[in-house]
Amino acid sequence: MPLLPGEPNREDLDRARQRLEQWETTGAVKKPRLMRVLYWTPADRSPQPEFRPRLTRVMKCIQDFYGTQMAGWGFPGRTIQLDVDNDGLLKIPVVQGTLKSAECSEQDGADGQAIRRDCLRTLREAGLDGEKETMVIFCNLAEWDAEKRTMSHHSPYYAGGTSEGGTAWQVDSPLLDSGLLAVKDQRLQDGQYGNITVGRYNSIFVGGVCHELGHALGLPHCRACEAAQAARGTALMGSGNRTFGEDLRGEGRGSFLSLPHALKLAAHPQFSGSVKELGTKAGATFRDWKLVSTAEGLRVTAAVKTNLPCHAVLAYGDPAGGGDYDAAIAAAVPQEDGTFTLLLPPAQAKSKPALLSFVAVCVNGAATAGVVSRDGFSLGCRIDAAGRYDAAPALAALEVAAHTAAAREGTLPAETLAKLSPAAREALSRLAAPDSAQGKPAPEAVPADVKSLPLSDAAPASAATGYGGVHYDRTPAREPLTGPGGPAPHGLWAHANATFTYTLGGKWKTFTGECALLQSGDGPVKATLLADGKTLWESGVIESGKTAAFAIDLTGVQSLTLKTEGTRGIRAAHSAWLQPVLGR
Repeated sequence: MPLLPGEPNREDLDRARQRLEQWETTGAVKKPRLMRVLYWTPADRSPQPEFRPRLTRVMKCIQDFYGTQMAGWGFPGRTIQLDVDNDGLLKIPVVQGTLKSAECSEQDGADGQAIRRDCLRTLREAGLDGEKETMVIFCNLAEWDAEKRTMSHHSPYYAGGTSEGGTAWQVDSPLLDSGLLAVKDQRLQDGQYGNITVGRYNSIFVGGVCHELGHALGLPHCRACEAAQAARGTALMGSGNRTFGEDLRGEGRGSFLSLPHALKLAAHPQFSGSVKELGTKAGATFRDWKLVSTAEGLRVTAAVKTNLPCHAVLAYGDPAGGGDYDAAIAAAVPQEDGTFTLLLPPAQAKSKPALLSFVAVCVNGAATAGVVSRDGFSLGCRIDAAGRYDAAPALAALEVAAHTAAAREGTLPAETLAKLSPAAREALSRLAAPDSAQGKPAPEAVPADVKSLPLSDAAPASAATGYGGVHYDRTPAREPLTGPGGPAPHGLWAHANATFTYTLGGKWKTFTGECALLQSGDGPVKATLLADGKTLWESGVIESGKTAAFAIDLTGVQSLTLKTEGTRGIRAAHSAWLQPVLGR
């Protein structure tokens, strides 16, 4: 497969393959890691006729897709491993569910877990621990009217996993068949996608199996850069679940597996057949960062040190909003000393905050982050009006991380502090100020000639957080408040559930700032601003790596309350009010 500028070259890919092969053959621990395909049917419904031949075709098609893509990137012989019976068809245990058809919902995660528990029980009876397997569960929850040619479903349809195991929930129907991908002269009315051909239906749903299986194998979403899209088609882990096989109908280029994700899958036990140190978690530290924004994208140079040999570093650039489907992706193969350089393609968004995430992938298949883990290394940045990465917030965060310990102990030399970026310099300097409201004025008592007041320089009438106590311009660990936009010199630690109330006395007119989860936070949270007990502003759900900015009118307001609440409990709900400033 031809490589594009900025991608690892063939020498890099050879080095990655050799590193994998050396690991897999030295003290080899080989064991079949078969994909566990199960057929779940509700308590009140029988399986669809001939489901085994159909789903065998579907899974072998997906096996061929992954195998062809991996070979094209220089990793031949690596793909998912299927459990085939003596008749040439897949072994697909039928699981009679505990739920009835009417009790199932596409949106209810609890239903998916109930279905999974049924399947785990079936595997357990066969002597297998499903928690340590990669499972594809086809749910018999489609409604097909052959006379009216209408189709709908109410099946769980999502996935997640790591190199150690995962689950993909799929929907089965009589029309799900990779052998029908090329059909253009038969149509149906789908409840979600409208009037489409049978071929298009299978592009969506066979492609959906392939895409969700990617999640079960540990792949997050990503998009293809413009050059890759023109040359290769649609990235599987972008919207490639909609375009799978459309090349068979002459309707487009179809879907492809991105090179960074091929590098990650190359070490997955499903693809390598090696279970050597399966279960050993990946650990990584990064150093010597250089981030340079160019018209071609963001050039990143750094070094990584891992506890196991590392054959790939993946980078994602995810603009705020739109989920992570629009995340740019890049990869590098580290040198023997851990140094690497990669080029993150330009963002398709403009004038937005973004999150840069870096993931180390080790030769046993473990990665420092994935679908079910955000433990990789992340930095906030911005995308400017021209669509270029503004790395200043990320560089400031790196400066803060490098010098926090010295600033906290009062040993950071003045000459070193002076050389730092303004944002890092101010954030670190604030660590020398008392972490208390004692001696600070209430906002209503601030002289009228003070036109701007950071809220962390004022005393609240009351303050409480859900964990870690009340802190100003720092975390409980005495580190600057660093959010997706970099370090914030001023702010309030507001681990959910948290409430701060300030007495304004009608003397302030504006309030600006943002609420976010810090780099250490997972959340999610919701933020609310109340004026004299009435809601002025609500953030909606704030996920990790996202921010919610506000600018509100406080004319005549006597009392201002800031609240953060966990939307799924308060574990790791490390939220903060960043740069909250009163004005008049």
